[in-house]
Amino acid sequence: MNEIVKGSIDLIRQLNYGLVYASLEEHKELSRTDLSRLTGLSPASITKITRELLDGGLVVTCGESSVGRGRRQTLLRINERRFQFLSMRLGRGYVDMALFDFSGRSLARQRHLFTEEERADLLASLVHAIQVFLPKKALSLACIALCLPGQVERHSGMVKHFPFYDLRNWPLGPTLQQAFDVPVLVSGDVRTWIQAEREWGAAKNCADAVLVFVHNDIGVGMVVNGQLIESENSLLGDLSHLQLEPYGQRCYCGGFGCACTLVTNQALEAQYRDLRERMQEHDLPPSVTIRELCELALAGNSLCQDILHQAAGRLSKVLSNLICLLNPGKLLLGGEITRADRLLFPMLHQSLASQLPAEYLVRLQIESTHFYEDPTKPTSVQVHKALRDGSLLLELLRGCQES
Repeated sequence: MNEIVKGSIDLIRQLNYGLVYASLEEHKELSRTDLSRLTGLSPASITKITRELLDGGLVVTCGESSVGRGRRQTLLRINERRFQFLSMRLGRGYVDMALFDFSGRSLARQRHLFTEEERADLLASLVHAIQVFLPKKALSLACIALCLPGQVERHSGMVKHFPFYDLRNWPLGPTLQQAFDVPVLVSGDVRTWIQAEREWGAAKNCADAVLVFVHNDIGVGMVVNGQLIESENSLLGDLSHLQLEPYGQRCYCGGFGCACTLVTNQALEAQYRDLRERMQEHDLPPSVTIRELCELALAGNSLCQDILHQAAGRLSKVLSNLICLLNPGKLLLGGEITRADRLLFPMLHQSLASQLPAEYLVRLQIESTHFYEDPTKPTSVQVHKALRDGSLLLELLRGCQES
């Protein structure tokens, strides 16, 4: 019983600190009286919390209030340059890295491409790439946030499966935490993407939204009634292995005609090569990337437009089930395929209209995601969330007290 009470007290303390920080983040400058009024915490609690935040350098004074006839009150704001955090997206053959301060300002960024030798020991190569990237001086690293297109145990930071490298039970989070002695936040990329769109992007003012990310697999993130749908089970949100054609191509999972064999980047690029050969379109390049395919389609190439039309029809079979289940206000699509959105989206609308009752499409808006060109920005949402819920805040305060 005592352990339960202690745990509850610790959680309440964490949430209270996070509540104060979130109020300062939202309102920029507040007095202690303002914080007490906005958070509902007692003046004594606010005094204790703000004293610790000031001592840790997370908050600074910024003048005095000028409203009212009583005693002028000291204003507080977040010290956005006290700490920095590293935001990364680990992809297939590369890692994007960006260093941010707490205001969200990017201080440095780099993409590191892994050689074949580095891929043989990816974890050691990643640690080395981070060490080379981080500046040697004037750095107060608060944490590392990383997302990747794999199956992740959120609380442990263990990667259950990273398909491109075929890594299983990969101790990514624990290894980085040991190497850099800071908290490490690891998440699947689609989960961070939908959080970022909910916080800052296309789903900001939408209570019900679905994000479908088409790349080398097909992931989905869902917000229902303003709440992110998530689970400790890392398979939540993976649509790659929905069967679209029972007698289709064999998938690496052992099934046939999975969605990832038909509408992912590799699948569309392979369809281009096959269709070009069968139609003897020798004036076209022998192979293209998905971006180049989209550019050719936008330029009026009929072969590439046919590929997109077929992809829209297949993708709509996946999307129609999600729409029937969740009835979202917004459907967000991410991936290189959205470079041809002015062709793709009307095709999707037309295909969905043939599969769904009209009432499901009345309020549905299909849009591109906002953050595809900056893959490190969605990852940073994990850090802001951990500050606002108090978990990272208390870690930083403990570190300040020990140093």
